[in-house]
Amino acid sequence: MQCEIFDIPLFRGGNGGLIEKVLENSPSRYSTYEKGDIIAMQGTPCRSLYVLCEGSVYARMISEEGKEFTLDTLSAPEVLASAFVFSTQGIFPVTIIANSSCGIWILNRESIFRIIQEDSTVLRNYLTIISDHSMFLSTRLNEFALQTLSSRVTSYIEKNGALQNLQEAAFILGVARPSLSRTVAQLVGQGILKKDVTGYTIA
Repeated sequence: MQCEIFDIPLFRGGNGGLIEKVLENSPSRYSTYEKGDIIAMQGTPCRSLYVLCEGSVYARMISEEGKEFTLDTLSAPEVLASAFVFSTQGIFPVTIIANSSCGIWILNRESIFRIIQEDSTVLRNYLTIISDHSMFLSTRLNEFALQTLSSRVTSYIEKNGALQNLQEAAFILGVARPSLSRTVAQLVGQGILKKDVTGYTIA
C-alpha cells in the first residue's frame, strides 16, 4: 500500500492504537487498477468503504436515457463511497473508473463502524467528509440544473484553467461535443473567451 493510514483524511488525528488494532483484525484487501478500468459499477452493491491510496479516479453517472456525465474527479489519498456504504439501498449511484494507475484499499464497513463508535475524531472526520461531498454535489446540481451551458463553460475554465481538450471537457460537462464547440465559438465571438497557445481562457 502506497499511503500511510494516517495520511487518509478519515483517520487523520485518530487513536492510532485503536485504528490499527481494529483494521489488523478485519477483512480487507488492496486492489490495483490501470487507467480505464472500472472499479465499481453504478447500481452494484456497496458493502465496503473504498479508500483511494494512489492515483486518481473519476465518478461517472449514466441516466436511464443513456446520457453520461462525469460527476467528480478524485485524487489520493481520498475516501470513496463514504456516503453510500451505510445507506439504506447500499448501492453505488455512480460508476467509479480509474483515471490513472491507482490502488484501492477496500475496508470492511463493520470495522469502520466500530472505529467511528469508539473514536470521536474519526467520527468527526467521517461527518466532515460526508458533508463536504454533499456540498460538492449541491454545487454540481446547480451547475447542471440551473446554469446555462455558457455559464458552465466559464465556471469550468475558472476552476480548471484553460480549456484545451473539447472532447474531454464535453464528457465532464455532460454535453455533446458539437454543442460545446458552438457555445465556445459564441463565447469567443462575444469576447468572453479568447484562444491562445494554452487553449481557451477567460478574456
